[in-house]
Amino acid sequence: MLLARGTLTCMAETLTIRLDAEDRAALEAAARGQGKGLSAFVREIAEAEARRVRREAIRADGDRVVAHLAGHPEARSELNELGTPQTDLP
Repeated sequence: MLLARGTLTCMAETLTIRLDAEDRAALEAAARGQGKGLSAFVREIAEAEARRVRREAIRADGDRVVAHLAGHPEARSELNELGTPQTDLP
């Protein structure tokens, strides 16, 4: 990360991938259809998937915490105080 004129900027890293000709042609055609270059098109797909994977990991962590807490009576009462409805617990 860089700090430039008070703005935090993240430097992107390069990723090199190999695709067979048929897959590359399909992606190029889809990119052209959206008026984008291949790199921008693939970058958007990869960034969207990375966000989805991060959200999924966060949800899984939350589910594990709730399941652990639900198994302990003292934690269950604490969850009730924090506003987690009993019906949301496993």
